[in-house]
Amino acid sequence: MNLAKYIILLSVIYQLIGCSSEESPSQVYEEYNIKVLNSISYEDDKAYYSKRKQEETESKFPQYLKQMGKSRDEVIEFYLNVSSEVARCKKITLASEVIDANTATLEYSQKDICGNQSSAEEKQIIKMINEGGWKIDDVEISL
Repeated sequence: MNLAKYIILLSVIYQLIGCSSEESPSQVYEEYNIKVLNSISYEDDKAYYSKRKQEETESKFPQYLKQMGKSRDEVIEFYLNVSSEVARCKKITLASEVIDANTATLEYSQKDICGNQSSAEEKQIIKMINEGGWKIDDVEISL
């Protein structure tokens, strides 16, 4: 085998090995958080959530539309803006990551960096499920 073929073969093997390594739940959540900061689209946002959570959110849309008196697109824009603002003002630090088979629980401490001081300890608890990759299934944020 000549050198060029050998290098190509090694590069293909390296890519296959690299593709098979799955991101940890915390890596996925932190990647999601960065994308939210940078104005993620609704479709890209949804892709980070479990099927169950997507279905739950879709089932609540009629209620949101009625309560807010807004169109679907306006409700989505409001949600994305609020999510981005919360992500922008909260510096998160991973406190724990517990993986049990196809579920994971992440706990982050968070600190407000926008000057909104809280007297309580702020934290996020994120429950994730592996559906061919880690997906957010529930988020609890205490402010």
